[in-house]
Amino acid sequence: MDNYEQMMGQAAIQGQTQRNANEAAQYYLEEKEKGIIDVQLEVKSIRLEIYHFLRQDNFSVSEETEKEIWTPIANQGERTLTDWGVERLMQLIHFYINKNNLLTNFDEKQINRLMYTFMKEVNDLILLKYQNLFRIPTFEECREIIKEKVDDRKKMRMFTLEILGKEINEEEITKELMLELEKTLEKEMLKIREEKRKEKIRDYGILLAQLEVITYAALNRAFRGEERGSIRRHTQISELIGGRNPQGTPQSKGGIFPWGSK
Repeated sequence: MDNYEQMMGQAAIQGQTQRNANEAAQYYLEEKEKGIIDVQLEVKSIRLEIYHFLRQDNFSVSEETEKEIWTPIANQGERTLTDWGVERLMQLIHFYINKNNLLTNFDEKQINRLMYTFMKEVNDLILLKYQNLFRIPTFEECREIIKEKVDDRKKMRMFTLEILGKEINEEEITKELMLELEKTLEKEMLKIREEKRKEKIRDYGILLAQLEVITYAALNRAFRGEERGSIRRHTQISELIGGRNPQGTPQSKGGIFPWGSK
């Protein structure tokens, strides 16, 4: 009797230890599975990358932490879009690139129709709101541009006088140029802004092409429910590895005693 009670006690301890180990392993697998699914459906990094791309921020990787770092472009005058333009385009991006769409079952016609609508919306937005979308230089930037133009014209006149063998008076030349500019300064400022806006609009085609590729790639992940199917397959494999019984097959009820199921 003593041996029997001792054996039963050891069996109970072993059974509890096994259950604890199974629960720990199950918890680990479930957390790992959840992490993989979250990564697979994670779209914030895609949208964040598009956001920095639209702002033309500079990308680098930290040598110490190996993390991605985005820093604003040094010369803001080189930016193509305004802050309003970036935010407006991001509203469209959020609507098309999200978890709901990734878990949808789209066929080829539906994806093509969505892409047609998306590209049409972006194209119409740019054509109708280009004055708000594309950046123009600030007053300070225009002032620097005008100063550079005046300096270039002064150098050209001085060079002309030098070639002709005439006396060069730099102060007099500067005074003449400023008097000429005084009458047309406001028009010159407006002209510079329009010229710079036209330069930005030339990026229109590149902008459309890049947004098209990114959005099309995201929507194609939902082709025939592939993203959803991939998650389901991964879950079933995790269940099998974790010892769960997704197919509903009866399991032994005998525990560590094989005669318990008889």
